[in-house]
Amino acid sequence: MNSSKETTSYKPLRRCILLSLYDFFKKHPYGLAELRSIEEICCSNVMTLNWNLVYLDKCGYIELDKSQDCPPYISCTVSITAKGIDLVEDTPRFDSIFPA
Repeated sequence: MNSSKETTSYKPLRRCILLSLYDFFKKHPYGLAELRSIEEICCSNVMTLNWNLVYLDKCGYIELDKSQDCPPYISCTVSITAKGIDLVEDTPRFDSIFPA
């Protein structure tokens, strides 16, 4: 298994998650996005989506609602943080961390 190739293959998914949440934030600044909609928009499966969401949460780019259980999802809802918004709006930096 080539872990370097495997690692980079998740960057487009993480990019999609952040861009989707950024777009959602612009429409609903205090709203929380449902994970099911992120899964559909980013064409992912639940297991892959869950651990990539946790990664982005640990980075401080998103915030998962940890107050409820929503199997099969890691959380019921998610929102982008100020750090995540700043990253998306810094196009050169965003593109270098999460290339298209």
